[in-house]
Amino acid sequence: MLPKISIDESKCTDPFSCRQCLLACPTRVLGLRAKVPSQKFRERERHDFKVIGLHLLACSACSDCVRVCPLNAIRVSV
Repeated sequence: MLPKISIDESKCTDPFSCRQCLLACPTRVLGLRAKVPSQKFRERERHDFKVIGLHLLACSACSDCVRVCPLNAIRVSV
């Protein structure tokens, strides 16, 4: 069974400033995804991105991402 990773977007509003969960994951499960579709001639803002679980098959449920998150925004359940 795959682990379920949930990220509270109301707490994690600027993943570029923190990046702790992205750096802590030993198997690089977490990644960034745009919240809004791209628009021609518009640069994306920092708050246009969110952290998501991209490679859930590689997740070992070690919870390193949960431990390093200063905002307590990540939950991992098996």
